[in-house]
Amino acid sequence: MAAMVPATRTAGSSNSRLATEEALLDALEAVLLRDGLRNLTVNAIVDEAGVGKPLLYRYFGDLPGLVRAWGERRGLWADLAAQGEPPSRQATDDRSFRGQVTDELVGVAEYLRTHPVSTEFLAEELSAHSDLSESFAAARADHRRPFLRTMLADPRYLRRDNQRLIIVLYAAAVYLAMRAARSPSFMGLRLDTEAGWNDAMAMLREIAALAVPDVPAPNPAT
Repeated sequence: MAAMVPATRTAGSSNSRLATEEALLDALEAVLLRDGLRNLTVNAIVDEAGVGKPLLYRYFGDLPGLVRAWGERRGLWADLAAQGEPPSRQATDDRSFRGQVTDELVGVAEYLRTHPVSTEFLAEELSAHSDLSESFAAARADHRRPFLRTMLADPRYLRRDNQRLIIVLYAAAVYLAMRAARSPSFMGLRLDTEAGWNDAMAMLREIAALAVPDVPAPNPAT
């Protein structure tokens, strides 16, 4: 029976550590949304979490380590990587390929719209480069790398017309999500309403459809 004691302690210790880590990650979110990235400090986070400062350093190394852990565990894009490969890779013609790509980019915008902490990090990256924003960007890159590797194995993504469309639609999707969170009135649209947001996403889809090149039908005689 005595041999069971260390195992029980280990399990309890593991549970305690997990609870503390989650409390620190929750506190990071709360402080970031309340005070902004510039005021995201170790003291503010441990005060919010109600834990000792040494525990943050023990479990995450430092504040950038905590931010990177948050990015790896919580602050990811729409769960595209879990799909194994993007649905657009399964499309057999240009029109359906463009439609699938657009759906995937709209999915990124929809995810960001409902995940304000991710949006806050992205917005801060544009105005305040720091170790913290770089840590979040690194976690995001790590998460997306397997998905991008699979996606870019399909040469259609690198074709000039498709690549230009993807870049522009991606930029628009992310920008609109940030505007919805920070300044939702945009050129007559109210991005903080379902109607305004849906109009904006419909515009992205319309633009993608207009950009599909006209591919001549095969000549039966040949």
